[in-house]
Amino acid sequence: MLRKHPMLGGMLNEGAFLTNKLPYPEQQGWPRMWAQCLDHVRIAPDDPGAAERAEKIKKNWSLWYPRDSKNLIEKSIANLARMLYLQEHFKPAYFIYIVRNGYVVSKGIQRKANYKRWNSPYKDKGYPVSLCAEQWKMSDEIAQADGKLLDNFLSITYENFTENSSETLNEITEFLGIPPMPEDVLGLGWNIHDVNSKIKNMNAQGLKQVLPEDAEIIERVAGDTLKKYGYL
Repeated sequence: MLRKHPMLGGMLNEGAFLTNKLPYPEQQGWPRMWAQCLDHVRIAPDDPGAAERAEKIKKNWSLWYPRDSKNLIEKSIANLARMLYLQEHFKPAYFIYIVRNGYVVSKGIQRKANYKRWNSPYKDKGYPVSLCAEQWKMSDEIAQADGKLLDNFLSITYENFTENSSETLNEITEFLGIPPMPEDVLGLGWNIHDVNSKIKNMNAQGLKQVLPEDAEIIERVAGDTLKKYGYL
């Protein structure tokens, strides 16, 4: 479970699994890999029945967060592919896009995807790192393209959030129009994937998993995006 902050309200972990009205890549055998089934996960604002779908999603989600919550945080990764739909039907919607080192993200997707549970076509050998790099690159392409069409869109980096936490949190709360978080929030432990830890940059550990041949492939697929953020 994720810790709930009183100023932000309810927080859902992978909200697509809490409603049958949001398609997710696992349904197509692509855990953590919506770039390979984009047409399945993407929802256009004017799709037939879009408004009715949104009302059913809200009803499903309402069962999972406190009734007195003024705000709901939802962090399903596939929602990046349908931000325009969410903006239209979940007003007012605010989107925070977090960029992280593409080498670490690519290897993380490869390592953490639950292939066998979802009967992935790669269940016997896992994803090639090239597909994982493509997922990271496409995520950024869609975020940048659709972000220009959103009323409320903020892009931050994982590195800046973990290394300049106070400044970045203030940027986030200002963007959301809520009071700044107390300074002691930065000293709390947070439960993420069954690990309790304070905010810190974990890239060094992740980069140890990136072999030279992995790095070469990742750079070939997503070199321009890596360079754009200073990762290459």
